[in-house]
Amino acid sequence: MSYFISKKGRFWTMMVVILLTFTSGILAFQVKTNYDMATYLPQDSNTKQGIEILKNTFGNHTSIELVVDGWTVNEVMDLKQDIQTIEHVYGVVWLDDYVDLATVPIDFVPADVKAPFYRDGKSKLMIEFDLDGYDTRLDEVISSIRALSTEHLYMRGEVLNNLESHRVASEQLFLIMAIIVPLCIIIMVFASKSYMEALLILITLGIAIVLNLGTNLILGSVSFITMTMSTALQLAMSLDYTLFLLHRYHEYSDLPTTERVKMAVKKSFVSITVSSLTTIFGFIALCFMSYGIGLDMGLVLAKGILLSYLSTIIVLPILLVLCHAWIEKTTHKVWMPSFKRFSQGIYKARFYLIGLFILIGFGSFMVQKEANYLYQNTGHATSTIASDQAFIETDFGPFNPLVLLIHGDDVQRELGLVTELLDNEHVLSISALVTVVDPTVPRDFIPIEVRSQFIRDGYSRIILYTDLSKESPAFFEFNDFVVSKTNSFFEEAYYVGVIPATSDIKNLILSDTALVLWLSIGLVALVIGLAFKSIVIPILLVLIIESSIWFNIAINVWTSTEILYVGYLIILSIQLGATIDYAVLLTSRFQEERKNHSHQEAFQTALQKSLPSILISALILSFAGFTEALVSDMDAIQDIGIMLGRGTLFSWLFSVGFVLPLISVILNLKKKPR
Repeated sequence: MSYFISKKGRFWTMMVVILLTFTSGILAFQVKTNYDMATYLPQDSNTKQGIEILKNTFGNHTSIELVVDGWTVNEVMDLKQDIQTIEHVYGVVWLDDYVDLATVPIDFVPADVKAPFYRDGKSKLMIEFDLDGYDTRLDEVISSIRALSTEHLYMRGEVLNNLESHRVASEQLFLIMAIIVPLCIIIMVFASKSYMEALLILITLGIAIVLNLGTNLILGSVSFITMTMSTALQLAMSLDYTLFLLHRYHEYSDLPTTERVKMAVKKSFVSITVSSLTTIFGFIALCFMSYGIGLDMGLVLAKGILLSYLSTIIVLPILLVLCHAWIEKTTHKVWMPSFKRFSQGIYKARFYLIGLFILIGFGSFMVQKEANYLYQNTGHATSTIASDQAFIETDFGPFNPLVLLIHGDDVQRELGLVTELLDNEHVLSISALVTVVDPTVPRDFIPIEVRSQFIRDGYSRIILYTDLSKESPAFFEFNDFVVSKTNSFFEEAYYVGVIPATSDIKNLILSDTALVLWLSIGLVALVIGLAFKSIVIPILLVLIIESSIWFNIAINVWTSTEILYVGYLIILSIQLGATIDYAVLLTSRFQEERKNHSHQEAFQTALQKSLPSILISALILSFAGFTEALVSDMDAIQDIGIMLGRGTLFSWLFSVGFVLPLISVILNLKKKPR
């Protein structure tokens, strides 16, 4: 530390930091955002293999449904012709492909033929594109289709959700930061002793954030969930490191500037290091998930916290030395209360609080087991996409295709499979060679342009259209049914679509739960145990924060709220790794004060001295979570944001209300004052 804050050390350190920050700022724009959650499935998963086979045999085609209301037959046919002229439109299917509407009035078309394409004056067209469902060029294609009519065109399909995710992630990242940063400044100004401190904190953490964004390039791409949340989370979760150091800095105001900074770093070093390591290890636990989204988010956030830690112990001390005169000139009244009466009340009620903790902890643990989860990103909470889907579903039902890729060309077995699949109540229709062409016709006699749509390179493609679009027990039972039936007819088969992908993700995530939970607990407890040289302290601190997590999950049970399961796993790591800092700070401060004060004095002083830092950090982290939830239109981000905001407040309450009472009573530190 002496070198970094020396005149020569300050110069060269800041030159290196500025160069790295500038370079990272440029590289950050080269990092790609991934919106396809299926890419995070293991290479040996059935869905991942099926996607590759489908891509290499039948191409990267994707489709949407388009509905118009009150249009005449001729108007719909003209629209169909116009759509077919748009680049990347592979084909458009409507009722006129099955019936000559020039000679047969639409009212005379058999109901079973007409129903999939025309109902109550509404016409539905199927549009297929020659691009992958995550290709951003489709945004321009969709816009070109909408431009063909002045009337509203209702559309639905997975590609629309993908494009909306791309738009939301790119736009709302800046909106979220535009809200969080000013509020952080306001909170820090109220809680600090100098207006300059807020600026120094933002510079310190801003450098770390830019470095993290730029170094994401080593990953090639990051998920849209990670990209949308990581910046705000890094700022909010690492803010307390700077606060720990600054509050210590003000405790040594009687020392010369350099000595003052050295003492501040020395006294806060253990708390900052332990706090950062617990958070880092909490995220590292995510990296061991079989489902690759854990590695994606775990690496980005762990790297971000590490960079924030380094920036806090290297850059912030230099800034304090350089700007100490400005800090003194911009001092103001501290608007934070003393918390003296609050600490006295907590001390008097400590035994009752311990009993309350046991009651809440045990009750929450039992209730949280009943939580209901979702396993895929469920879409967008508020958008035209949701209203369009609801409009179309009213007349035409859900739209959820499932592609079967079967290795082999056996007409009788394929016919038998299709027949049994059609018996399922959730199968609306099936598109296969045996349903398009009479199975008795030898396949060598079938035109190549027809046959190639269903059979290529030894694989047969069967497309099921099901009325199941939302996750439910029936949703997963249907996937099991399709797999079971297919396996009874064919030895090798692959499944592509939302239903099989969600089922694969569910199985992977459930298998990851115990690993993530126990690994994060073990790593965090190990860091705390080594720091405090104790076995009891890490057990108590982890138990208290885990209880706040259980309480957070239990709220979802009491409110009958379904949450994204991957969000739950992420919250496990974030809430444990980030908010255990509060418990660590309280405990370390209590042990320090106990060396020179009585039990009661140490208790109350530790609480009074620690509460400002803990309260500011909790308010900002909680605000960051709630801002993510309020601003984002994506259900996945909303789930994580709400649970993060709520969980941080619970962790703050549990830490303040239960950590010191439990630690002080159980450990019963009886060291005499000197």
